[in-house]
Amino acid sequence: MNADEAKEPHPKPKRPNVLVTGTPGTGKTSTCEMAAKMSGFRHINVSELVRQKDLHGGRNDEWDTFILDEDKICDELEDTMVEGGNIVDFHTSDFFPERWFHLVVVLRASTQNIFDRLSNRNYPSKKVTENVQAEIMQVCLDEAKKIIRQ
Repeated sequence: MNADEAKEPHPKPKRPNVLVTGTPGTGKTSTCEMAAKMSGFRHINVSELVRQKDLHGGRNDEWDTFILDEDKICDELEDTMVEGGNIVDFHTSDFFPERWFHLVVVLRASTQNIFDRLSNRNYPSKKVTENVQAEIMQVCLDEAKKIIRQ
């Protein structure tokens, strides 16, 4: 660690990091896998990481999802993100530190494609409807705008 890094409370990434976000069913994971293969960057699927490392506070049975522990997720990712060379794949972006990312990509898809993809994944109809509405309302795009400098 050099003297400048020692002064910074949160060191900046040594290599670029990319965040790919979007409503479930827009193609984030497929896009990230392809981009990681082509670039040599590491693909980090945050949903898988949450499951594998128990970075949650239990399940929300009504929505059939984990209750995210955003602090645990950020703590788990900190060193990897400072190292850089990552493509991060997640549908929520508003809790990630802005300093981590050099590029934020928001994937969009037609609501019919999202409906079909999530139905094929056997998502409950309530969850399919919520995600289709989120795409219509541009929820992921609006969240992503909050973590990048205007």
